[in-house]
Amino acid sequence: MKLQWATIAVLLAFTTACPRQDPQSVLSPDPMYKFYLAHQWIPLPEPDSRFGPGAVFTFTPGTDPRWQGTLQDCGLPGEVTTAVEAQSGQLEFDTSSDYGASAVLKLKGVTAGPEFSKVKNSTLQLDQHGPSSLNMVKLRLWVNDPENRDKIPKGCKDLLSRANTYIVQEAYEVSKGKYTLKSATSGKVAIDGLKLGVLSLAPDAHAKIGNDGSLTFDQTLYTAVRRLEYANGGWDSLGRPGSGADADQQVISQLPYIPRAK
Repeated sequence: MKLQWATIAVLLAFTTACPRQDPQSVLSPDPMYKFYLAHQWIPLPEPDSRFGPGAVFTFTPGTDPRWQGTLQDCGLPGEVTTAVEAQSGQLEFDTSSDYGASAVLKLKGVTAGPEFSKVKNSTLQLDQHGPSSLNMVKLRLWVNDPENRDKIPKGCKDLLSRANTYIVQEAYEVSKGKYTLKSATSGKVAIDGLKLGVLSLAPDAHAKIGNDGSLTFDQTLYTAVRRLEYANGGWDSLGRPGSGADADQQVISQLPYIPRAK
């Protein structure tokens, strides 16, 4: 279907009219996943600096979300796409967020050292964190302005019209935190040295080794998303009307890393 830019209407992904399935009813008791889902957040497989508000991603069932770019890449100006603090409030974490060993390598300037194979997983402690969101009023006004109809490149319009293409409205942001690395037996793997050992840190890395052998960082990462905009069909709908499933639930139902109850 040809994208009718003049009639684009960006809607919220959560609607009160459609009943939703409780995600916890289909999940096995994994503390980190259950915690995010209980607070209406979709956890990412590992913290990522790319999945902020306005990020565009695609995925097919059985794969992780695949980042494609941002709305700003598609020509939307910064005053429309700049994220603001969301009103939903900061989460109170009373459980550790456990990720794979490679999660720590998403930090700028951090690479695997010669002994990185010792690391089997990592635990993230959040120090400064909270939700951020697109300003949906500004976004709606911009996309419905006839003067902007030709400002989006055709390649972006084609991408946003594909199936399983989503736009992040809200993202859970971590600006400061600490990673603790662990071995297969859950014993702590201390980080020592900048060029040798389990990790290598570049001079411009946004991370440093703590006195306890952990890795502290001050780089913005995102751990979860929600209120996804369903881009397929030109942003004119969020899921199929009357289906009882919004965009968030469609993604949750297909993510391979969220364990299902047997």
